[in-house]
Amino acid sequence: MITTTNQVARRLLLTLLAVLTTTMSWAQLVGRGTQDDPYLIRSASDWTTFTNNVNSGTGTKSYYKLTADITLGTAENPITTVVGTMNKYFRGYFDGDFHTIHLNMRRTENYAALFGVTDGAKIKNLSVDGTIITDHKFAGAFVGYAKNGQNNSTDLTNCISSIHIICDSIVTIDPAKPFDCTHGGLVGQNESGVTNFVNCIFDGWIKDRKAVKTGNKCTGFIGWANNTVTYTNCTMAGTIDVKPNDENLKNSMANFHRLAASAKAIFYGPSYYIHDYTYPGLAQQGIVALTASPENTISRKYTSDKTNYYVPAAEIYAYNVSYYGRTLVENTDYDMSITHVNGEYKITIQGKNNYAGTNVRVYKDVKIDVKPWDPNKRIGWYAISSSCHDMPFSEVQNLTSATHNIYRYDESNRTWQEYRNTANEYSAFENGRGYIYRTLYNGGTITFNGTPNIGDVSYTLSMTTNSDDLNGFNLIGNPYAHVIYKGVAIPNDYLANGYCILNTDGTWQFRTDNVAIPAGTAILVQSKSERSTTTITMRDVEAAPKKRADSDNICFTVKNGQYEDVARIEFNEGHGFNKMAHYNEDAPMLYVRYDGENFASANLSDDTKVVDLCFKTKEMSRYTISMEANGVFDYLHLIDRMTGDDVDMLVENEYSFIGSANDNADRFIVKLSNDAGNDDVNEIFAYQNGSDLVVNGEGELQVFDVMGRMIMKMSVNGDSSINGMMHGIYILRLLGNDVKTQKIVVR
Repeated sequence: MITTTNQVARRLLLTLLAVLTTTMSWAQLVGRGTQDDPYLIRSASDWTTFTNNVNSGTGTKSYYKLTADITLGTAENPITTVVGTMNKYFRGYFDGDFHTIHLNMRRTENYAALFGVTDGAKIKNLSVDGTIITDHKFAGAFVGYAKNGQNNSTDLTNCISSIHIICDSIVTIDPAKPFDCTHGGLVGQNESGVTNFVNCIFDGWIKDRKAVKTGNKCTGFIGWANNTVTYTNCTMAGTIDVKPNDENLKNSMANFHRLAASAKAIFYGPSYYIHDYTYPGLAQQGIVALTASPENTISRKYTSDKTNYYVPAAEIYAYNVSYYGRTLVENTDYDMSITHVNGEYKITIQGKNNYAGTNVRVYKDVKIDVKPWDPNKRIGWYAISSSCHDMPFSEVQNLTSATHNIYRYDESNRTWQEYRNTANEYSAFENGRGYIYRTLYNGGTITFNGTPNIGDVSYTLSMTTNSDDLNGFNLIGNPYAHVIYKGVAIPNDYLANGYCILNTDGTWQFRTDNVAIPAGTAILVQSKSERSTTTITMRDVEAAPKKRADSDNICFTVKNGQYEDVARIEFNEGHGFNKMAHYNEDAPMLYVRYDGENFASANLSDDTKVVDLCFKTKEMSRYTISMEANGVFDYLHLIDRMTGDDVDMLVENEYSFIGSANDNADRFIVKLSNDAGNDDVNEIFAYQNGSDLVVNGEGELQVFDVMGRMIMKMSVNGDSSINGMMHGIYILRLLGNDVKTQKIVVR
C-alpha cells in the first residue's frame, strides 16, 4: 500500500520514531483484567499487589496471567498472606502460563495456600513447589478452602504441586478431632459446589516429622470434600507421612481425598497413584501405576523404592513432548514409541480412551509435488529438507537418480556439491540441512515416510570471513512434519533478519520472518555470528512470531514474461540481508547497493535520500519495475540513468524498460523524502487513568495511530477524558495558543 500524507502527519510519525518511551509508575497491575487483556503478574511485587487488591475486594472476578517464574518468601523470611479470605473470596481466573511459583509460607491461621478462599475460581497451567509450615487446618499448594456457592466450581487444570507441607505443630481446634490437619497436596477442603481436577499432579509430600506423629487427616489431592470432586487424567505420586491409619483413625490418610457421607467422587478415565494410602472400607481411588510402559504410548516414569512406575497419561503440548505442560527429557522422564499406519505416524496416548477428547497425535507423511517451471525445458528447482530422522536418499519415495539431481551448499568454498550416487561423500538427508532438488522430465511427487523428527534438532552454521559480501550463507531445512517460523522454531540469535526461498525458476526471493516455512522446505539464511561455526537449536514448535510494529519499507519487483525478482529497503537498524546469486544463472537480479555491498533487503537510516537500485540480466527483454511502499513518503522517484526517465512512483507505481546483458548494473537511482520537519515533543499534557486518557489543556486535540492516521479529534478545555482507549501507541497533538505533541503508550 502506498501512503501519502500531509506534512503534519509525517511530522507526527517522525516524532514517534524519535522519542523515547516515557516510563511511568502505576499503582496497579499491567493489563485490564479482561480475558483478552489480563492483569499480568510479573514479579513477587506484582503478587503482593494482586493479594492486596483481592483481599480489599478489588479484582476478585478478574483475569490474571503469570509471565515468569517467581519466588514468594524465603526460608528466613516466609510470606504469611494468601489471596482470598472468608470476607473476600477469589472468584477470578488465573493462568500460570506453565510457569512455577516457588513458595515459602509460614502461617498461624487456616487456609495456608496460594489462594486462601475461593468461590468458582479457575486456576490453570501452574506449578508450585517450596514449603508450607502451618499449625492450622486446610493447607494445600493451590487452594486452602474452596467455599463455592451451591452451583459454583473451583477448577484446577494442568496444575502440578511439588509442595512440602510440614504439620509438626498442628493445633487442636475441635477436641473431638485432635490434631486434625485436613491438608491436601493441592486443596485443603471443598465446602460446597464442585472441585474439578484436570491433568493435575501431586508429587510433593505432607509430613509430621515428630518421632511420635500426631498430625492426621491428610491426602494427596483434597483434604476433605463436603460435596462433589472430579478427576480427569490425574496422578498422585506424592508421599504422606502423618499419623497412620489404624482402627481408631481409619481415615487419617488417603490417595486422593476424604469424603463426607453425602459427598461423591467421580473419575473420568483412569487417574493413577504410586503409593497406596487406602484404609479398610474405603472405595478404590484411582488405579495403581504400571510397572512396565505400555507399547505405543508416552508414559511418565516415576521411581520409588528402586521400582519404576509408569503413568501413560502424557500429552503433546505445542509439539513438545510434555507431561501436563511440563517438558520432559526423553529416556529419562518418559518412554514412548511410534507406529506408522497407512501413511501416518501415530503416537497413542493411553488413558484418554474412556472420556471425550483425542488420544492420538498424528504426523502425516510429508509429500512434495514437483514439476518443471518451464515445460519446454522440463527443469525445475526446489529447496527441500527431510522431516524424517537422517533419511537416506534411497528411501525417499520417487527420488531416483534417473529423475533428479541433489545439491548441498558448501559455504566455505561458495560451491554447490552435487550428489550422483552412493559412492559420494553424502547420501542421506542430514537433520536440519537443506538441499537443492532439480527436477527432470515431467516431475512428480516425492514422499518422506521414515521416523519423524520430534523435539530439538541441532545444526551447525558456517561463517567464512573474507572481503566479499557473500559471507555466511547457509541452506537450512525445516526438519519437522509441520510448518515452523524463523525467529521462533529457528532462533534468530546468529542470523540476519529474513530469509530467501527458492522459486521453481531458480530465483531466490526474500521473505520476512513472519512467513511460515512449510514441511519439506529449505530456506537460505545468512549467519551473522563472529565465529566460524555456530550451533543453533531448532525447536519443535509451530508458533508464529509475536506481532511487532513494522518499520517503513519499500519493496521493488521486476518482471518480464518468464522471471521475477525483488529487492527491499527497510528503514530500520541492522545490517540487512545480502543478495545471493540466483541458482538459475539466466534469471535477472534486482538488488540494492549500499556501503559497497549488494543487498536483497537493505536496512537504511530514516534520513536516506538516495538509494542505488541495481539490475542485471542476461536476456534482452522488456521488464517492468513496480513498487509497494509501506509508510509515509512525500517524494519517491525512480530515475533510469540510461534513458533519463524520472518516474514519480507515488503516482505511476511502475516503470517499463528494455534491459539487456550489456547494460550497466548501476542503472537505477531511487530518490525519496520522508522529512516533513522537526517538531520537538513538548511537555507532558496527557496521562493514563485506568482505561481512560486524561488530557489537560485548551484547544483542538488530534489523536494519531502509529501509522500517522488521525483516529480522533475533539475540543478540550481543562481536564478532558477519552474513554476506553485500546492498548497501543498513540501520538497526541494539541492545537491551542501553541502546538504541543506527546507520545503515549496505553497499557
